[in-house]
Amino acid sequence: MSPEAGLTKALKYYDRKTVKMETVLIPPLEEDEVLVETKACGICSSDIMDWYREPHAPAFFGHEPAGVIVKTGPRVKGFRLGARVFVHHHVPCFVCRYCRKGDYSMCLNFRENGIYPGGFSQFIKVQGENVRRGLLTLPSSLPFVNATLIEPIACCLQAIHRAGVSVGDTVVVVGAGFNGLILTFLSKIFGSQKTIVIEPNEFRFELASRLGADGAINPDKENLVEAIKEINGGRLADIVLVTPPFPKAVESSISLVDRGGILLLYAPSAPGESFAFPIYQVYFSQITIKTSYSASPIHTREALQLLNNDLIDVDQLVTTYSFSDFEKAFSAVRNDKKLIKAVLEI
Repeated sequence: MSPEAGLTKALKYYDRKTVKMETVLIPPLEEDEVLVETKACGICSSDIMDWYREPHAPAFFGHEPAGVIVKTGPRVKGFRLGARVFVHHHVPCFVCRYCRKGDYSMCLNFRENGIYPGGFSQFIKVQGENVRRGLLTLPSSLPFVNATLIEPIACCLQAIHRAGVSVGDTVVVVGAGFNGLILTFLSKIFGSQKTIVIEPNEFRFELASRLGADGAINPDKENLVEAIKEINGGRLADIVLVTPPFPKAVESSISLVDRGGILLLYAPSAPGESFAFPIYQVYFSQITIKTSYSASPIHTREALQLLNNDLIDVDQLVTTYSFSDFEKAFSAVRNDKKLIKAVLEI
């Protein structure tokens, strides 16, 4: 379809079993908006997080797009037709009390979705605020498929910053999916003395080692506390980053944190779920529990710099699918344990 027609094909989520490709009318651009022809969009784990999706269904979705500007409003500045861009769906206002404290993802403006219909679409209308604060120009050397990783890598960067990873730390990463693997790599970039990955899947286990993990532990075969102490000279971890969104993962991770350490939850559990909180242990060990949600424009720019400088070898992590094969792609994300990151080429 062409932008002149005002129509686009886009994916709409209905329920766990139903995602449909539909034809959508894109409203005319406002003066400060742009139209982007999507070239690729990554599939996030939240795209198959049914408890998160179903309350809003049916709805268009996808939030890791990259593409080319094909139309601009007359008041758009700094972006030209044909520019290769990454599109961030969330942007902060930079003036509210949360933004003034640097908590950009707590900004109420940040919670709004500034793209229509969604990243899984041939064309995307980008709101003016997102053009000004969330659109990044891509170098010609960076493939669109790789550029879709800016958003998830930025989320990992925010987590690393919030956890305060620094030189000499021992970091434990629980889970070696895409985010866990990127957190593993970033922890080494930020100076961790040791990064230890906990992962039962042998394929991901080996990938973690290739991405810089100093040790990898299979929780189905080893005692986690003893294994970490053996790798870390008798000590537990300064920082534990928990990527699985399950209460049991959190509960088992608290015992891995050393005195004065930090436990960071990277992903949310479903509403109503909770974990057992060992108050005595947490209190007397002065363990700090943090969370990290999404990523600010600061972190998307850091992520672009990492990718542009070839500091992250992402090719070994990505599997691409054509737009027409979206059903196959979503099935693989749900079921293929060897799949790390799926990207739709549009």
